[in-house]
Amino acid sequence: MNRRGLSLIEMIIAIGITAVIGAAIASMMAAATNSLTSKDDGRQSAIRLATTQVRLGAYIAPSRCIVDKSNTHVTLWLEDSNESKTIHATELRWIEFDNDNAFIVVKFIDFPEEWSQAMIDDYNIECISNTDYETLLSSFEAIDLVETIPLVDAINACKFWINATDPFGATRISVRFSLESTFGTTSDGVIDETILLHQPPAEQQ
Repeated sequence: MNRRGLSLIEMIIAIGITAVIGAAIASMMAAATNSLTSKDDGRQSAIRLATTQVRLGAYIAPSRCIVDKSNTHVTLWLEDSNESKTIHATELRWIEFDNDNAFIVVKFIDFPEEWSQAMIDDYNIECISNTDYETLLSSFEAIDLVETIPLVDAINACKFWINATDPFGATRISVRFSLESTFGTTSDGVIDETILLHQPPAEQQ
């Protein structure tokens, strides 16, 4: 029986089948890669959510009370280091959503190491019942006495809530936020943190 070579049509069919199989394999490999990437992205988002909760909790839980709040920030009286039962500027922590840089940051007043105790005492303002804490922060930022530390990066949106109308009476802070990820913006996550030992200043008790 005579053997013959492939005809032109057979060649075209063979090439077509090979191309289809190749495309299918490539598609399957891409799908598998995307699946692995998606899972990895999900794990990364879960880790970042847990990290955010830990870092925010490290400031909120041990604080004495909340002194001010807006949609994008909360101000905490962290400790009574002067043991005066009143709030001093260095005892405050401002936790803010920095929309321009997509960060949640913490801000606090930090005096130069070379300052004497007398100089620190002069600048370490004692707050009163009608203190505007945002203005107070701005006044220290204007003279470059505020340290800013990023807590969480790649934040898409963030809002703060508290469980009372008067910040001094609130004991819980809720933070709703979304993260930027490889696949876009994540669904909103919510962190609830409670002040463990609520102790407002003397004039608020």
